[in-house]
Amino acid sequence: MNDMYLIYSVEHSAWWGPLQNGYVRSIAFAGHYTREEALFICIRAMPGDSTRLAALPELPVRLADVNAMVAAYDEKFGDRPEAWR
Repeated sequence: MNDMYLIYSVEHSAWWGPLQNGYVRSIAFAGHYTREEALFICIRAMPGDSTRLAALPELPVRLADVNAMVAAYDEKFGDRPEAWR
């Protein structure tokens, strides 16, 4: 099975939504993309000759790594409600 990825937009301070449709603040509602899709989207957003502020405005993040971070966070700070969930 291929790994799935989320895409974090540095430019918009949010996650890409499902089906490349908008942005969401919660990782629970973020779109899931194959590695190839995520890389293509992020490469397409790289600045090139544009005047964007961020050198890498979109970042692919492996879903398994996000899940591992959330589990570790919950273990340490499980009593905190977080807006990014």
